[in-house]
Amino acid sequence: MRQITDTEVDVEAVAEAHVEGWRVGYRGRVPDELLDSAEFRASRYEVWRAAAWREWRPGSTMYVVLLDGAVVGFGHVGEEYDDAEQPTGRGELYGFYLHPRAWGSGAADALIGACEARLAELGFDEAILYVLRDNPRGRRFYERSGWVYDPAGDGSFEMIGATIADVRYRRTLGQRPVGR
Repeated sequence: MRQITDTEVDVEAVAEAHVEGWRVGYRGRVPDELLDSAEFRASRYEVWRAAAWREWRPGSTMYVVLLDGAVVGFGHVGEEYDDAEQPTGRGELYGFYLHPRAWGSGAADALIGACEARLAELGFDEAILYVLRDNPRGRRFYERSGWVYDPAGDGSFEMIGATIADVRYRRTLGQRPVGR
């Protein structure tokens, strides 16, 4: 049984889904030393315990997905901001991670649907997301869900001494791809 909720989240379970999603999904794609470091795990848990996502993007919505009653992932959505922290008028999927034990369960489809619906409810016609460039599984999922690669958004970010390449995807909201 799956369900989506935007109520208070179990931060420990969300942090675990985030950490394990990275460790399994990005193994060999980002430095293993980063994934295996205590600093990486501690930094993810610290963010979630501090509920820093609320402060980082006030007014945003966090969804958690439950599988057999346990939190196995999250989606975080709200308004996109530019580099000067000004709103752009588009929505953004800030983060979307599932614990590997939920992969293939259908939980991701339910979660992406809830995230997209929320962005549309907030009045956005279009949304963006960033995904690691070297994440073929994630990129295929987004493409099947109607997101389109936007090469103008290619970039990178720093995390614990590693430079990680990411790419941007766009989606017109309110349209579902055929067969979804």
